[in-house]
Parts: sequence; C-alpha cells; structure tokens
Amino acid sequence: MLKIKKKRPMTLLEIMIVIFIIGIIGSVIGYNMKGSLEEGKAFKTQEGIKQLYEIFHLEMAKGTATLDEVRHNPESVLKKSRLARNTKKLLKDGWNTDYTFVLSDGRDDIRITSQKYNAYLKKKDITADYPWLEDD
Repeated sequence: MLKIKKKRPMTLLEIMIVIFIIGIIGSVIGYNMKGSLEEGKAFKTQEGIKQLYEIFHLEMAKGTATLDEVRHNPESVLKKSRLARNTKKLLKDGWNTDYTFVLSDGRDDIRITSQKYNAYLKKKDITADYPWLEDD
C-alpha cells in the first residue's frame, strides 16, 4: 500500500516570525539609506556651489554682470548667461532651500553658502570644500 504524505500547513507563529524578520531587514536597509540620502544632498549642494561660483565669475569676467547683480538678483544673471537650463533648480541646495549670497571680507568676491550644508558638515566634522578656498 502506498502512503500519502500529508503536507503540514504553516502555523501562525511561523508566519509572524517571517514577518518580524522581514521588518528588521527593512528597517536596517531604511536606516542605511537615510545616511546615503544625506550624502547625496550634500554632494548636490557642493557641486551646485561650484557650478554657481564658476558661472558668476565667468559672467563678471566677461563684464555682463556686476557683483551687486550677482548678490541681489542671481537668477537674472544665470538666465542672461545661458549656461544653466533650470535656473530656479540650480539656485536650490540639496535640501531644496535657497543658497545665501554674501560678499567676502576685504575682497570683491561672492561667497555662496547653504545653512543646511554647513550644518551637515559640522555634524559630520568634515572640512568644507568651497571653490574660493582653491583660489587662495
């Protein structure tokens, strides 16, 4: 005689354990992604500052923009330069906040900063990599 094996169904406890393990794995992945997102925002901000700095200095060197125009109306300077497609997006940092434009002390130069980027650098204890530091 042939014996037929009966399949044993999964118990509620087994299903709950599997769901718990999936939840733990998901939370670890989510926690790690949060750090990656912050790094991505910081990188976008750093590259945006470099790009804006180069565009503004190029326009000032060509004589099509002044330091005051850059400081008070950077969007119009970007539009006139035609070097940026989406000027509104370029004037936002990785956290989607506006950059701050400040004149440097004792020099006719503009500094582009972001409060959230500076806070990120301070929190991570990272030295800022601004383009005007390379000029000095």
